[in-house]
Amino acid sequence: MYAIQDAKIRRLTEVDGLACAEVEVQPGNAGDPSLLVYVAATAPTNTLEIVRVVRNHSDAVLDWYNNNMHTAFEDATETAFENSEGVTASEDRAKFQSELFAFGLLGPTLQRYLIGQA
Repeated sequence: MYAIQDAKIRRLTEVDGLACAEVEVQPGNAGDPSLLVYVAATAPTNTLEIVRVVRNHSDAVLDWYNNNMHTAFEDATETAFENSEGVTASEDRAKFQSELFAFGLLGPTLQRYLIGQA
């Protein structure tokens, strides 16, 4: 399980035509990369859901120009929540999503930005 030390909304953007919030997640475990998690409101229920996960291996000194030529940003949507000790990938993903939305005021803020209600 990916431990969350800090999480904050970086910007609003689009992913595959969906209005999303890009959330930067700092790891709680040493050696884990930071993540960029893209959250969207799913139709028709207007519930928040993670639609993309990107591992951020960038180094401020080397990747200051914010490009992906050196694989600083790795799409990990399919592999971020692999099976681990008695927990399925979907259970791990659901637990991470629940902890992310419960972090500080992130959940209500995402709802306000993406759904329009607190």
